[in-house]
Amino acid sequence: MKNYWIFVAANYKSEAESFSGRETYQKRMQDAFWGLGERTPNRRKVRRGDQVVFYVARPESSFVGAATLASDSIELTPDQRARLSHGSEFFTTQYGVFLEDIRTWDQPRPVAALAPELEFIEDPERWGVYLQGGVRQISAEDFETILSGRIPPPGFKPGETEEQSLFALEKHLEEFIDHNWRAIDWGADLALYHDGEQAGRQYPAGTWNIDFLAVDQKSGDLVVIELKRGKTSDATVGQLLRYINWVKENVARSDQKVRGIIIASTVDDALRYAAKGLADVDVKTYNVTFSLNRAEL
Repeated sequence: MKNYWIFVAANYKSEAESFSGRETYQKRMQDAFWGLGERTPNRRKVRRGDQVVFYVARPESSFVGAATLASDSIELTPDQRARLSHGSEFFTTQYGVFLEDIRTWDQPRPVAALAPELEFIEDPERWGVYLQGGVRQISAEDFETILSGRIPPPGFKPGETEEQSLFALEKHLEEFIDHNWRAIDWGADLALYHDGEQAGRQYPAGTWNIDFLAVDQKSGDLVVIELKRGKTSDATVGQLLRYINWVKENVARSDQKVRGIIIASTVDDALRYAAKGLADVDVKTYNVTFSLNRAEL
């Protein structure tokens, strides 16, 4: 089955050298090759015949071209490594894929303009968190949207969904949790997962996104954290179980357990019955307090 990917070209700077995302993209297009790190998410899943679009990160923040994969992910020979490194530590890589049918567009597609049309970007106002890491998988529909470059007209706003209108605070819940992680009582010492390229917030799981992927610092367990945010209880529990199984298969070591946490404003009967008896699923509620105090003048 053909898969669809975004390859990300970010800016790089060290004491010895620096490259913009655009320079990295152009060099790799000349090579008809894309380097992959040993711990790059999805490295083992890319296959010959898959389709890819290239994203150049800030300040360009645009999709700039597309290609077809001419090989599976391979380990380079010493001669290939030397040739494709261009004498640069940054371009030196052990793994990668070869490319064919490369197209660089005259008019890049700004991600901010396309974000409301892309399924994998759940919050268009914070599109940047969905483009972390070197490789992420997208649906065929999202690939075609990027390829077509159909940008909504100025002033266009997508229709409100239940998730957007249910509770205004929930729009910022994920941001609040991220910024206040260490102050939250998780019931365990949790740290955001990081695999070297991809942070644990909005961690890509195939064509989906895990709100937070964390590590229990004491037990070593991986912990999938999902925010309910207007979804039905059945959908939230089903989504969490899907992510747990995906993490078991694609991220966890053989000796690592995976469990999940659902964060909701309240627990209704549907959520209680859906999650009851699931040994590896915990449900937590949150509350927000606000008060005004008289100022001493």
